[in-house]
Amino acid sequence: MFLALASGCSYFYEFKNSSKELNNKYNREIISNFSKAISKNPEYSLFYTERGRAKHDYEDYVGAIKDFNDSLSLNSNTDVIFYMANSKYAYGDYKGAIKDYQKLNYKKNFLDEVFYNIASAEFILLNYKEAIENYTKSIAYSPDEENAFLNRGNAKFKVGDYLGSIKDYERSIYLNEKSYSAYNNMGVSKFKLRKYRSALKDFKKSLRLNSKNYNTFYNKSITHFELKEYKKACIDLEKSIKLGKEVFKNEYSKICF
Repeated sequence: MFLALASGCSYFYEFKNSSKELNNKYNREIISNFSKAISKNPEYSLFYTERGRAKHDYEDYVGAIKDFNDSLSLNSNTDVIFYMANSKYAYGDYKGAIKDYQKLNYKKNFLDEVFYNIASAEFILLNYKEAIENYTKSIAYSPDEENAFLNRGNAKFKVGDYLGSIKDYERSIYLNEKSYSAYNNMGVSKFKLRKYRSALKDFKKSLRLNSKNYNTFYNKSITHFELKEYKKACIDLEKSIKLGKEVFKNEYSKICF
């Protein structure tokens, strides 16, 4: 049995974009209107940028990347590089996204977002040490970002730094006392340190904040097993299964009677 970590609330930053709140029909209209504008004035970079942003919102990431490239070929602009990096990230081209984000390192007003996004991409690529390094840089510029601490804690957990991860989860909770993910993950780190009773307290706090999290019930179940509290373990395992962790039905039938 393996315990389950929860990720941060968001993996990467994007600039605020009002068109995100628009429905797909309106995004299609935006794309169509800018396409017409481009046909009349193909040398105006802003048209490609805005069409690319609409395509990103419409989840046409390939089309968005092409438009951002076309915009940059006409006029170099750091905002557009950031937009393109976000589209590459959303498309799953994490290495390409990192390369683009790194081009923005000299822009001071971008640095917290840039380092955060690089860290998140490195985490997905399983480069945990690089993720820790970049989350740390992001925190230096934005020390009140709870998710940076949460995700850095997750990266520290991945490299076996359980004490370090606990400190980051505690800081995330300090910034947001309702972070059920931080409580869950702190419990997992304490479990790894064999602090089972303390881990149970964290799992209980997490469940008070989110009683539908099957991963936390599952983690709590495993902790009870370690404490030889089998009845409590089976109750929690059953709750986890009912909430969606059906993969453990067979396991439940073997160990719970």
